[in-house]
Amino acid sequence: MAFLWRNRCGLLGWDNPATCREGDPIDLVNVVLVGLDDDLGEELAADEAFDVRRVEDLADGGLGADVDAVVVALHDGAPLEVLAGLRMQAPEAAVLVITAPDREADGAVALHAGAEDHLVTGSIPQGLLPRAIRYAVAHRRLRRDLSTVDETTGLPNLRGFAPIAEHHLRMADRARTPVVFLFVRLEGIDVTAEADDGASPIAEAAEVLLEAVRGSDVPARIAEDTFAVLLTGDARGAESVVLSRLVEAIATHDAARATPRPLSLQVGSALYDPDEPATLTQILETAGRRLHTPKEPDPSGTP
Repeated sequence: MAFLWRNRCGLLGWDNPATCREGDPIDLVNVVLVGLDDDLGEELAADEAFDVRRVEDLADGGLGADVDAVVVALHDGAPLEVLAGLRMQAPEAAVLVITAPDREADGAVALHAGAEDHLVTGSIPQGLLPRAIRYAVAHRRLRRDLSTVDETTGLPNLRGFAPIAEHHLRMADRARTPVVFLFVRLEGIDVTAEADDGASPIAEAAEVLLEAVRGSDVPARIAEDTFAVLLTGDARGAESVVLSRLVEAIATHDAARATPRPLSLQVGSALYDPDEPATLTQILETAGRRLHTPKEPDPSGTP
């Protein structure tokens, strides 16, 4: 867990003040408070380690992609719906829920749904909330760094995709058969934004991609706005099939939306040839340099 201690006064440096020296940088934590009592908010605002913003209601939006933690008071509303809304607006943020004593069950539901911590009003001594937030953020970062699955799309992330891809490359070397990788990037849309109907652009892009690939292919979300797909089987034939299906899936998606928001994807590809070995990083970089907007094939066969 060395990343937690990247400076002397990092996320958990407060636990041992002797480790912090005058002039050491502070690991600033960006916190959004939703419906929280003024006294708890003032305690955080007085701590120089926190950058605090207030939001009266999640429906107002505006949490931002850079938020580290969201502290939300569960006054009313279903905890599962609250958690889903938070994850849509700030998927990387740690979530702490605060409930009244008579609503502790809601806090338990929120924890089961993925919240990092639950506190009960009337039982929060001074200093506990800042400590809980720091631990929640540290836990969230550690879980993210060790995870192999992207929470927003349910697809493998780069950590999960890499060993699968490396295994296929070794099989390709033994069989002396090529492998094709697609590099798919979402273009012209803020991937952290939420549509009026609550849809996430990156989740929509993942759905479209899954419509286009075959069951044996391996799609993954390898960056904030980028997917990779390992095509299996007849590599050269598979590429044209998947690209054609991707164009159709994009058109179907755009036509089905109640509110206009066309989905624009750029696609690049790279062929792994066992006779000219390359690393996975080199393959993906090659595919990334070849990004273009796929077009519907001309029925006449004209390029």
